Amino acid sequence: MVALLTDFGFLFGDPQTVTTTLVDTFDGRLRRAGLRLELRKSEQLELVLSGDDIVPARLTVERAPSVLADLPRGPFRSRIAELIDVRALAPRLRVRMNCSTGVWRDSTDKAVSIAELNEGARVLGRPDGERATTIEIHEVPGYAKQAVRVREVLAGVGLVEQDHDTLERCAVESGVDLAGFKGSATVPLDPQMAAIDGFRAVFANLAVAISANWQGAIDQIDPKFLHDLRIALRRTRTVLRAATSVVPTDVSTAAAEGFAWLAGATGPSRDLDVYLLEWEHYTGPLGPEAVSALAPVRDLLEQRCRDAHLELEQTLQSDRAVELITEWRAWLTEPLDRADLPRRAERPLGKVVAKRIDRAHSALVEAGRMIDPDTPAEQVHELRKDAKKLRYLIECFGSLLPDKPRKRYVKHLKALQENLGEHQDAEVHIALLRSLTPELETAGAGADTMVAIGQLTERLNQTRIASRAEFAERFADYDSHRTQQALDAALDAISS
Repeated sequence: MVALLTDFGFLFGDPQTVTTTLVDTFDGRLRRAGLRLELRKSEQLELVLSGDDIVPARLTVERAPSVLADLPRGPFRSRIAELIDVRALAPRLRVRMNCSTGVWRDSTDKAVSIAELNEGARVLGRPDGERATTIEIHEVPGYAKQAVRVREVLAGVGLVEQDHDTLERCAVESGVDLAGFKGSATVPLDPQMAAIDGFRAVFANLAVAISANWQGAIDQIDPKFLHDLRIALRRTRTVLRAATSVVPTDVSTAAAEGFAWLAGATGPSRDLDVYLLEWEHYTGPLGPEAVSALAPVRDLLEQRCRDAHLELEQTLQSDRAVELITEWRAWLTEPLDRADLPRRAERPLGKVVAKRIDRAHSALVEAGRMIDPDTPAEQVHELRKDAKKLRYLIECFGSLLPDKPRKRYVKHLKALQENLGEHQDAEVHIALLRSLTPELETAGAGADTMVAIGQLTERLNQTRIASRAEFAERFADYDSHRTQQALDAALDAISS
C-alpha cells in the first residue's frame, strides 16, 4: 500500500510507534461538540485537537492535562475552555500502533492530501484481540477531490472503506463508549403505564446517576461530580415526596430519611466549591490590591473546603451510606408484590404526575405571592427550594409532557430560579464571610484584609439587594396567564 501511494505521489516518513490516548470529560463534552482531543506519544508528547471542518491544532506538552489550567493560555486552550468548564480531562481510550504518515504535494509544494498507515493497532489495558491495520486518508481543506481520487484507487485494489477511523474502530471492538456518561433525568415513560412502574423507572435512572458520580465525588476529580451527585440525590428526594400512595410506605419512609441525610452531607462541601469557583468573579472588580489582601480569606476557604470534602468522603464510604444504596437498588430491581401496593400504585402514571406537578405549581405561586421587600431571607430561600422541587418533577417526568408547552413553561420557571439562586448564593456567602472574620482576626490578619472583607461583603450585598429588587418582575412573569396556559397544555395532554 505504501508503494502504491508513493507511486500516486505521496512521500512517506519513517514509521514510528505511537501511543494515542483519546481524552475527554466524563460526560463527553468534546465529542458532543464534534471535537476530538488526542494525546500522542512518540518522540515527544503532543496534544492534537481536531474535528468537523476545522484545521487540526497541535500543542507540545510535558504531561497529560487533567484540568484546563494545565494548558498554557492561548488559542488551543481557548478553543475548549467554554466546552469543558470545570470538568476534568481523562483518558477514554489508549491505542498503540505503528504509524507512517505520507503527504501528497502539488507542483507548488502545497499539501493536497495526507495518508496515515496504521499497523498493529491495539487497545491498551484490554485483552489483546485482533490487531487492526488501516489506511486513513485525510482531506486537506480546499482539496477534497484529491482525497476522493485516492480513496477510489484504494477501493480499486480491494480495500474496504470503513464507517469509523482507526481509533473509533478500536473503541467499538473493545466495547468502549466514547460518548461519555449521559446524565439525563428523563427516561421514556408512557402516561398509561402503572404509576408504580413509572416511578420505579425514574428512581432507577436517578440511581444510575448517583452511582456514576459517587466515586468521582469521593476522589474530587472535578467539582461537577459532587454537583451531579447532589442533584441526583435531591431529585430522588423530590420524587419520593411525590410518590405518596404509590410507593409502599415502609420503603418510601426509609429511603426518604436516608437520602435526606445523604443530601445534607453534600451541602457544606458543595457550598464551598461554589464559593471558590465564583471567587474571581466576586473579587476581580475590587481591584488587584483588594484581591491580594483577600489571599488569607481564600486560603481559609480552601482549608475549610478540604475539611468538608474529607468529612463527605468519610460519609460516602460509611456503612450507613453503602447499606442505604444497596437496599435501594435491591428494591428497584426485585419483583413487586402487586397485591400489596398502595391505592394509587396501579393508577395511570400520567394522571398521578399531572396532579403532583399542578399541586407543586399552585404551592409555589401561593408562596411567591406572599413575598414582599420586607420578607425574611429564610422565606425567600424556602420559595427557592419549592421552585427546585417543581423543576425536578418536570425534569424527571419530562418524557410524559409535550415538548412545546413544557419548554415554554420551564423557560419562565428557570428565570425565576436564577433570580432566587443569585439571592441565596449572596446570602450564604455573606454569612460565610462573617463567620470567617473572628478566625482571621485571631490568626493575625492585617487591617488591609479586614478592609477588603468589608468591600467583598458590600459587593455581595449589592448583588443580594439587586436580585431581591428584581424578584417582583421575575415572579410576575412566572405568575402570569401565559405561563399557566403553557402548564395547562402540558398537563392536559397526560391527565385525560
